[in-house]
Amino acid sequence: MGKGERNRQQNARERIAAQQAAARKAEARRRIFIAGTSVLAVIAIVVVLIVIKANNKATSSGTKAPVATSSLETQVASDIANVSPSALNQVGAGPSGEITPLQLAKKKVPLLTDGGKPEFLYVGAEYCPFCAAERWAMAVALSRFGTFTGLHLIHSDSDDIYSNTMTLSFYQSTYTSKYLTFVPVETTTEDKATLQTPTAAENNLMNTYDVPPYVPSSEYDGSFPFIDIGNQYVDDGAQYQPSVLGTTETVDASHYGLTWQEIASDLSNPSSSVGQAILGTANDLTAGICKVTGGQPGSVCNSPAVKAITSI
Repeated sequence: MGKGERNRQQNARERIAAQQAAARKAEARRRIFIAGTSVLAVIAIVVVLIVIKANNKATSSGTKAPVATSSLETQVASDIANVSPSALNQVGAGPSGEITPLQLAKKKVPLLTDGGKPEFLYVGAEYCPFCAAERWAMAVALSRFGTFTGLHLIHSDSDDIYSNTMTLSFYQSTYTSKYLTFVPVETTTEDKATLQTPTAAENNLMNTYDVPPYVPSSEYDGSFPFIDIGNQYVDDGAQYQPSVLGTTETVDASHYGLTWQEIASDLSNPSSSVGQAILGTANDLTAGICKVTGGQPGSVCNSPAVKAITSI
């Protein structure tokens, strides 16, 4: 074999060796890429599972907007209508110093009636966070004297204090009772569009009782919610703070407090802060209603919690 031939073979072997080395490096890079991709895929799957799990647990005080469905409305309405008398009696007047009681009307006026029965007038607005809090207690109290149909789940204005407080609306609802008449007026929607307009008589009641001395002179007259029970007892504003329902006084459109179902479920838990605030307020409203219905029905008006509220 000549020298030239040997050189060609040597060069060929070197080229083959170089190609094989390059192939081995490429294969190593491919395996590293596949391994790295697999690790990233596993990490991505784990992250997705964590997010899903967190979202499934997102309930109280979060940024996940709840969704109202007809089945949920039915369940919440049932929870409101079937609050245990023992839970109401256990709560009594509610936490000391945290429930603002009804005020006795300071003017001697005839009993406000509608259809021959005492009238319970409520004037509020769907956007109002204080109305949002008070409605829960009103619904519980009134359910002890009659029956609601057509309650709808809403939340207060997103761009107001106590943003997105979960509540219900009395608009287009029906209330049936042989003891009293319930007259709800929701003046504006969640977006502050006109919804219902108070009558001249209703405005006259607000001009009489939604002003000092019923409302401190430092506060805004004509505030919501406004409650008049037979012209004998009045309430101006929520009787407990909306923050009990998980919202904050700071305006935060992305924040949501307790869901409707969580609030409704707490109505059967007299040890919870929600149950104590709502049921305590409901007992106070019940005591006022009992005064204008002549203590009827006795099963409600003679209950320990109602009889213990001596301020009314």
